[in-house]
Amino acid sequence: MKSYSKKLFLLQFLLLIFNGCNYQSQNFINTEFVIDKQNVEDGFYNSKNLDALLKIKGGRYFEPDYTGTSFDNYYVRNIVNDRSDKKNILLFFDKKNILRDTIQIPFHQVYSLNVIFGDNKNGIAIGMFDKKNNYFKINKSFALDKGLKLRPLPIDTKIIHCPIPVDLLSEENLGLEEYFTFGIQSQKEKKTSDTQTKKNFSQWKGSYSSDFEISRIDGDYKVHYIINIPNDEDVFIIEEINGEKNEINDLFIEFSSNDKLVIKSKKDQELEYIIKYTDEKYYLMGKTIYLLNPPNDRYPLKKEKNTS
Repeated sequence: MKSYSKKLFLLQFLLLIFNGCNYQSQNFINTEFVIDKQNVEDGFYNSKNLDALLKIKGGRYFEPDYTGTSFDNYYVRNIVNDRSDKKNILLFFDKKNILRDTIQIPFHQVYSLNVIFGDNKNGIAIGMFDKKNNYFKINKSFALDKGLKLRPLPIDTKIIHCPIPVDLLSEENLGLEEYFTFGIQSQKEKKTSDTQTKKNFSQWKGSYSSDFEISRIDGDYKVHYIINIPNDEDVFIIEEINGEKNEINDLFIEFSSNDKLVIKSKKDQELEYIIKYTDEKYYLMGKTIYLLNPPNDRYPLKKEKNTS
C-alpha cells in the first residue's frame, strides 16, 4: 500500500512538473514574442513558438498579402496555419513588440481593423462579405482596451466607421472602400431598410458639371464632365478632354446612399464614377477619375439643377 502511495505521489509530482512546463510554454502574452521561422519555402515556414502559442504540433504557416497593419499604438500580424482549418490568427503587438492579445478567425470570414465604435472605442469587426451586393455583415465586434486586450461588444454596438475588410485590400478592389456598406443585418433585412434610401434618391436627380486641369508628363489637359441623372435607372455622362468629346454609354447606378452614388458600366468593369456629397459640396471621384492623374482622386462637382 505504501509502495502504491509513493508511485501515485511520484506520478502526480511528474504531472505537476509537466503541466507547469507546458503552461509556461504558452505564457507568451505580455512578453516580447518572436516568430522563429524555420524550414522556409515558398513563403511557408514552421515555428516552434507559434506551435506553443496555439497549442498545436507541426504547424505550417504563411502570412497573406496585406498582412502587416500598423496603427498609432499597436500593430497586427495575420498568420495562417496551412495544416489546420486555415484560420486567420491575428497577433496584436504594442510598439515595443510585446504580444498583447490574439484572436482566431475562421478562414471563410473576413475582418476589419481599427473599427471606430461609439464611446470612443476602436477595435475589430468580424463577419461575412457579400461580393454581389458589396455588403459586410458583421456578426462579432471586439474593442481594444488601454492594455490592447480584446473585449467583446454587444452586437448592436454603434459603429461610427468601419474600414474595408483587410482581405479586400488589393488593386482589384480599388475604390471599393468608397461604396461598400456594412451592418449587423442580413442582406434580406438590409433590402427592407434600403426602401427608405430609394425613396430619398430624388436628391441625386439633376445635372452636374465638373471642370478641372491636370498636368502629366505627356502634357497638360483641360477636362470637362457633364453628368445627367434623370432617375434611378438612367445615367448619361459626356467626357471632354482638350475639346475632344466622348459620350459614355451603357451606364447604371450600382449603389446609392445619402452621401454617395456609384456609377458603373454594363460593358467595362474597370469604368467607375462616384459622386460624393460631403460638407454640403459635391465631388467627382471613382477609379476612372483617379486614373486620370494619380494620386489625385477627387475634383469639385457642381450640381446645375434638380429635376422632379
